[in-house]
Amino acid sequence: MKRKFLFTFFGVCLYASCLMAQQKAVSGKVTSSDGGGLSNVTVIVKGTTRSVQTNVDGSFSIQAAPGETLIFRAVGSGETSQLVGSGNVYNIKLIGSEEAIDEVIVTAMGIKKEKKALGYSVQDLGSEELMKNKTANIVNSLAGKIAGVNVTQTSGGAGAGASIILRGGTSLERDNQPLFVVDGVIYDNSTSVNGNSLFDGGSSTNSTYSNRVMDINPEDIENVSVLKGPAAAALYGSRAAAGVILITTKNGKEGTASVAVNSRFVSNWANRFPEQQNLYKRGFYQQDGTLMEGDATTTMQSWGAKFGPNDARYNNMKDFFQGSTTWDNSVSLSGGSKTGNFYLSASDFRQNGILPGTDYNKTTFRFNGQQNYGILKVGANVAYSNADQLSSLTSGGLYGYSGAGAVQGAFIWPGDMDMSHWLNEDGSKYRPFDWQQVVSDFDSPYWIMNKMPKTDNTKRLTGSLKASIDITDWWDLNYTVGIDRYMQKTNRFTEPGSGVSQIYQKGLLSENDTEFQFVSSNIMTNFKKKIGDFDMNLLLGSTAEMTNVEYNGRKGWNFIIPGFYAYTNTALTDRAAAQQKTRKRLVGFYGEYRAAYKNFAYLTVTGRNDWTSTLPIDNRSYFYPSVSGSFIFSEFIPQNDILSFGKVRASWARVGKDASPYVTNTYVVTPAEYTLYNGGTGVGVRNDWLRGNRELLPEITESQEYGVDVNLFGSRLGLEFTYYKNRSINQLMQPRTSQTTGYILMWTNAGEIVNNGLELSAKISAIKKENFRWDLTINASRNKGKVENLLPGMDVLYVTDVQVGNAKAASFNGGNFMAISGSKWLRSSEGHLVLNAESGMPQSDGLVTHEIGNREPKIFGGINNNFQYKNWNLSFLLDYRIGGHVYNGTDYYMTTMGMSNRSMNREKLTLNGVVKTGENPDKTPIYSDVKTFEYEVGKMYKVGNQDRSGEEIINSYYQEGGAYNLESANYMTNTNWLRLRTISLAYSLPKSTLSRVKAIKGLTATLTGTNLLLWTNYKGMDPETSAAGSGAVGSSSVGIDYNGVPAMSGVTFGLNVTF
Repeated sequence: MKRKFLFTFFGVCLYASCLMAQQKAVSGKVTSSDGGGLSNVTVIVKGTTRSVQTNVDGSFSIQAAPGETLIFRAVGSGETSQLVGSGNVYNIKLIGSEEAIDEVIVTAMGIKKEKKALGYSVQDLGSEELMKNKTANIVNSLAGKIAGVNVTQTSGGAGAGASIILRGGTSLERDNQPLFVVDGVIYDNSTSVNGNSLFDGGSSTNSTYSNRVMDINPEDIENVSVLKGPAAAALYGSRAAAGVILITTKNGKEGTASVAVNSRFVSNWANRFPEQQNLYKRGFYQQDGTLMEGDATTTMQSWGAKFGPNDARYNNMKDFFQGSTTWDNSVSLSGGSKTGNFYLSASDFRQNGILPGTDYNKTTFRFNGQQNYGILKVGANVAYSNADQLSSLTSGGLYGYSGAGAVQGAFIWPGDMDMSHWLNEDGSKYRPFDWQQVVSDFDSPYWIMNKMPKTDNTKRLTGSLKASIDITDWWDLNYTVGIDRYMQKTNRFTEPGSGVSQIYQKGLLSENDTEFQFVSSNIMTNFKKKIGDFDMNLLLGSTAEMTNVEYNGRKGWNFIIPGFYAYTNTALTDRAAAQQKTRKRLVGFYGEYRAAYKNFAYLTVTGRNDWTSTLPIDNRSYFYPSVSGSFIFSEFIPQNDILSFGKVRASWARVGKDASPYVTNTYVVTPAEYTLYNGGTGVGVRNDWLRGNRELLPEITESQEYGVDVNLFGSRLGLEFTYYKNRSINQLMQPRTSQTTGYILMWTNAGEIVNNGLELSAKISAIKKENFRWDLTINASRNKGKVENLLPGMDVLYVTDVQVGNAKAASFNGGNFMAISGSKWLRSSEGHLVLNAESGMPQSDGLVTHEIGNREPKIFGGINNNFQYKNWNLSFLLDYRIGGHVYNGTDYYMTTMGMSNRSMNREKLTLNGVVKTGENPDKTPIYSDVKTFEYEVGKMYKVGNQDRSGEEIINSYYQEGGAYNLESANYMTNTNWLRLRTISLAYSLPKSTLSRVKAIKGLTATLTGTNLLLWTNYKGMDPETSAAGSGAVGSSSVGIDYNGVPAMSGVTFGLNVTF
């Protein structure tokens, strides 16, 4: 094995050395007509694959030989050429042809097109922009930078995932995140919650989880293109309803081999905590006013007496969270010749979390290479990653745990109890209430983090082989085969003596393995022809995909030998195991016809037909067409100083989603009550609660999109405006059915989602001087998602198990897709509170499914500024959201436990409202005039036939089940925010200095701040939150704040050296 590895290694090195050619370095600066440097100008050596882009001040460097020609292309500044002679420096001024726009962008199937020819909106980001706020998760680097892209960083935990939604959701119960494609191969971005469906209660709120696109090393990325609308993504067929994100990784450039070393050190801290009260101690008051505190009670609620001047107070919450540090190092080697290139990289990422005992570590390797053999081009991409995540239980509900989880516990731990006292001197668990049963223990968060860990290891291998042949100058053939394979192992351990269900009192070990494999094969041919003033292109292709997922889970409890924690150290009757395999196949044929007339009129027509194994035979074939076009109206306007470029565009498309595997059939299962550990015989089956459906159809999304793009004032101002309307029908869902059928749920097609939206993007070159430049981009988006035509009698749909009090994430028939449901106080027709006649407390109106809020923001976007002064660069990104409700479930829980700021209002309670005094003949209620009920501490009151103290009445008003919590909107905020997402200062050594050190080609030092400022009316933690993690199934749990790890702020010190 070692010999094979060495041969492979030396082979790669030999291959790399053969590619290196001996051209000279040609450099210079590209400027506009006013002398300002032009960034992002593409410099190409004509007839070769060599190309670079100018940096922020317009300078460039490329390998070229005398006699070769350099082509310079820029958005809105036309094209010019320069013959390379004996000189090494060429300064270019781009003037004239101001109405031209030759920017090339990567579109579906990796096809590069001129942006002016597109009939739909596509935006991309280069590596330089992505690295300005580099994070372990490339999704977070897109936040605030592209119109219509809504990113939610779910928590501040080490390795925490992020969700991304393009132009609203298209599925009521399916994944709404876009398809990721890396170097032409589909890349799985599942949220790593394996094992939950069997052993963990199905909720990802219990811990911190990653999304799998985090396996990519961000330093390897050259470009990200975001295909937001169905027309842009139609060639991907049944996977493209939610949009597509195309990631292109780096390749080597022709010339001498280059080595790049990047190193970053990051220091992070929690940026916002929930507001805690620090006036009252643990305890509670009884009805007669007796205070129960100290050893007289086992409560963890803080409804006791006020702190005295000599009482010890502990800042348990803030002392629990720690500073986080990250080391992120990467190295790459790249180079090439006239006939090929290569790129090699390795990276190491190590992060300690702000939760003690948590971390996220990742190592990656990548090789990209391509070689030309005349008309034949071959290439290979291989990437390997190994990611480890260590976390624990952050909230309650797992394994019958009676406590609150580590984060949840830290938020409500009474201020008069030392939370850090969690071990006795002999190493056993400290139990402040050791006379009660262990199952009732409220374990310290320190115990949970140290004695109830979760480990997650994911090893991933992705790769592709590509070949293309130029049969003629108008006909080429391309073939790609790709694989995406990973093995994920997740282990959970519970120390004996933890406060879990009785069955697990002697310890528990849960082991879960998931093996994912996706293999695709794609063949594509392209015909190009010019006839008179028409340029025509016909593309035909076919793809075959195979997806296999295998899950194996097992758990054992009641360890036989103390201190030996292994599955084999349990009795056969104290074990459970499960296995699940899914197989999916999909075959598709697609085509695209493009026509251009005199470079001002463009038309594109696409079509794709898929056959999937997951739908019934009669419905498994389905067709997706699209039509788009653009018209360059500026071609008909005389050249002027105002309008540089202008086009209108329009598109219509139809795409969709197929079903999950095996939903057409109904299966038998072995229920839990039959298993050995529940006293059963281990045999016996029954029908599953979920009924299959042999008549299912694919979900379909139809989209219309219209837009205008203009460049003004010599391309100093670029504007893009887009309106779209998407309708998604035939929703695949599992509504409840009558139990007389023998089932609880049934697969069916029902419901529609309608998204209407506006997007506006602006690129502004505010100042362009020889040594100073200020560029900014601004984007704003609005999407309005509505639900229509659910099943008869079905008014609301829930897709997550996240419920806090009576509040849940929901979708309402005829209402909002991203709604919040909850309960309301009973009110009279005049709007007065209807109070209980005896206690004066507000009452529920009896319904817990009111639509009380909409989590979707009214407007969201970002403002990105970039300043360049000589070798200094300063950039900062502001992102904002206007509107959109956030439900503060963390505050709800803290209030019921007496630890929130609002629970400090316990000296006096005043309630105003009416009481019911009778009924009219038509049964409508008769109410009194407005009455006032007042309660104060230190007084006794007659409530009905009971004597109750003011303390007990006021406290019970806020406690679990209390009248205050019957109005869910009490914890909801219509939220606005403006966030300084990143600010970065960079300095690059000038070439005059680098020329003295021949080995170094470039050196840049950076100082970056992340999430340093947040202006918001939200009183909780960070309003960018999602209680159920990064999975965006249905309307997801975005906007539900519930005991998550606080978001982080940080400072990064970075160094980039190129040799």
